[in-house]
Amino acid sequence: MPPQHLELAPFSPSDYPTLASWITDERIQAVWSANTFPYPLTREDLEDFMVLCRTDTPYREFMKATDAETGDMVGVFSLKRIDSMGRTGHLSMIMVSPECRGRGTGSAMVRAAIKRGFETKGFRRMQLYVFNFNSAAKTCYEACGMTNEGPGNLKMTYKGEHWQVEVMGIEKEVIGDR
Repeated sequence: MPPQHLELAPFSPSDYPTLASWITDERIQAVWSANTFPYPLTREDLEDFMVLCRTDTPYREFMKATDAETGDMVGVFSLKRIDSMGRTGHLSMIMVSPECRGRGTGSAMVRAAIKRGFETKGFRRMQLYVFNFNSAAKTCYEACGMTNEGPGNLKMTYKGEHWQVEVMGIEKEVIGDR
């Protein structure tokens, strides 16, 4: 059963050991970060990314989701503005604690991230990229109301494998005031 209430807060350096414990191999890190970081993920790499989040234009943040009851970190994501008008938000680096996978926690966190983008940041559209082979993630995002909009322009090579991304998105009007 997913946590009844999730709280979102900025990721902090003290959260690094928990996140690092979720990344048990190079492939998991590559899928999560799309090779944003060299493997293995270090505290310094993550701190550099957090500085980028604070100073990046356009706007960007790296967030954690915690179970409001236990205080345990259950997931992370990045949210940034990707268009000059500030109307589109992009979610990336979405990961859920291994203990919470398959229980609805990912959907709850992504819904909260979408809501944050629409209500707090004023986005009219939210989107993300997902690797075409990541069926569990696609199912999670579809459960949040996102639709698969087809292949994106980004491709990534990992150890000789060619990974294609698909774009998934949702318009603010689709969810209304839910």
